[in-house]
Amino acid sequence: MLEAVIKPEWPEDFKRIIDITYRFSAGWRKVHNPDTGDHVADNLSTSEFTAAMLAARGWTNQEIANHLGVSLNTVKWYISNAMNTLGIQHRQDLKDFMLP
Repeated sequence: MLEAVIKPEWPEDFKRIIDITYRFSAGWRKVHNPDTGDHVADNLSTSEFTAAMLAARGWTNQEIANHLGVSLNTVKWYISNAMNTLGIQHRQDLKDFMLP
Protein backbone atom coordinates (compact mmCIF):
# COMPACT_ATOMS: atom_id res chain seq x y z
CA MET A 1 0.00 0.00 0.00
CA LEU A 2 2.83 2.34 0.88
CA GLU A 3 4.43 1.58 -2.45
CA ALA A 4 1.28 2.33 -4.43
CA VAL A 5 0.74 5.68 -2.73
CA ILE A 6 4.21 7.10 -2.11
CA LYS A 7 6.52 5.57 -4.72
CA PRO A 8 5.00 7.19 -7.83
CA GLU A 9 4.86 10.71 -6.38
CA TRP A 10 7.94 10.71 -4.12
CA PRO A 11 10.37 8.02 -5.33
CA GLU A 12 13.34 9.33 -3.33
CA ASP A 13 11.32 9.44 -0.10
CA PHE A 14 10.05 5.93 -0.81
CA LYS A 15 13.62 4.69 -1.29
CA ARG A 16 14.66 6.24 2.05
CA ILE A 17 11.71 4.60 3.82
CA ILE A 18 12.60 1.20 2.37
CA ASP A 19 16.27 1.62 3.31
CA ILE A 20 15.32 2.52 6.89
CA THR A 21 12.91 -0.41 7.06
CA TYR A 22 15.57 -2.88 5.96
CA ARG A 23 18.13 -1.50 8.41
CA PHE A 24 15.61 -1.65 11.25
CA SER A 25 14.39 -5.15 10.43
CA ALA A 26 17.86 -6.66 9.99
CA GLY A 27 18.21 -7.36 13.70
CA TRP A 28 14.88 -9.07 14.29
CA ARG A 29 14.89 -11.04 11.06
CA LYS A 30 17.64 -13.38 12.22
CA VAL A 31 16.18 -16.60 10.89
CA HIS A 32 18.46 -19.55 10.26
CA ASN A 33 18.38 -22.62 8.09
CA PRO A 34 18.18 -25.41 10.69
CA ASP A 35 20.35 -27.70 8.56
CA THR A 36 23.15 -25.30 7.65
CA GLY A 37 22.84 -22.54 10.24
CA ASP A 38 22.91 -19.96 7.42
CA HIS A 39 20.85 -16.79 7.69
CA VAL A 40 17.83 -17.06 5.40
CA ALA A 41 15.68 -14.03 6.16
CA ASP A 42 17.95 -11.66 4.27
CA ASN A 43 17.12 -13.63 1.12
CA LEU A 44 13.40 -12.90 1.55
CA SER A 45 11.60 -9.65 0.85
CA THR A 46 9.86 -8.07 3.82
CA SER A 47 6.50 -9.16 2.39
CA GLU A 48 7.67 -12.73 1.82
CA PHE A 49 9.12 -12.86 5.32
CA THR A 50 5.91 -11.52 6.89
CA ALA A 51 3.64 -13.89 4.97
CA ALA A 52 5.88 -16.88 5.72
CA MET A 53 6.06 -16.01 9.42
CA LEU A 54 2.27 -15.74 9.67
CA ALA A 55 1.81 -18.97 7.69
CA ALA A 56 4.24 -20.72 10.03
CA ARG A 57 2.09 -19.56 12.94
CA GLY A 58 -0.94 -21.27 11.39
CA TRP A 59 -2.65 -18.33 9.71
CA THR A 60 -4.62 -19.16 6.56
CA ASN A 61 -3.80 -17.42 3.29
CA GLN A 62 -7.07 -15.50 3.56
CA GLU A 63 -6.24 -14.31 7.08
CA ILE A 64 -2.81 -13.18 5.91
CA ALA A 65 -4.33 -11.39 2.89
CA ASN A 66 -6.83 -9.57 5.11
CA HIS A 67 -4.13 -8.60 7.61
CA LEU A 68 -1.71 -7.32 4.96
CA GLY A 69 -4.40 -5.72 2.80
CA VAL A 70 -3.38 -7.66 -0.31
CA SER A 71 -5.09 -10.23 -2.52
CA LEU A 72 -5.18 -13.93 -1.81
CA ASN A 73 -3.09 -14.54 -4.93
CA THR A 74 -0.46 -12.10 -3.69
CA VAL A 75 -0.16 -14.03 -0.42
CA LYS A 76 0.17 -17.29 -2.34
CA TRP A 77 2.93 -15.67 -4.42
CA TYR A 78 4.78 -14.42 -1.31
CA ILE A 79 4.64 -17.80 0.40
CA SER A 80 5.59 -19.69 -2.76
CA ASN A 81 8.59 -17.42 -3.30
CA ALA A 82 9.64 -17.77 0.34
CA MET A 83 9.40 -21.55 0.18
CA ASN A 84 11.40 -21.64 -3.06
CA THR A 85 14.06 -19.41 -1.53
CA LEU A 86 14.21 -21.59 1.58
CA GLY A 87 14.32 -24.75 -0.52
CA ILE A 88 11.23 -26.34 1.00
CA GLN A 89 8.15 -27.86 -0.62
CA HIS A 90 5.65 -28.13 2.22
CA ARG A 91 4.01 -25.26 4.06
CA GLN A 92 4.37 -27.00 7.41
CA ASP A 93 8.16 -26.95 6.94
CA LEU A 94 8.06 -23.15 7.31
CA LYS A 95 7.91 -23.72 11.07
CA ASP A 96 11.47 -25.09 10.98
CA PHE A 97 12.70 -21.82 9.51
CA MET A 98 10.38 -19.16 10.85
CA LEU A 99 9.67 -20.14 14.45
CA PRO A 100 12.25 -20.33 17.23
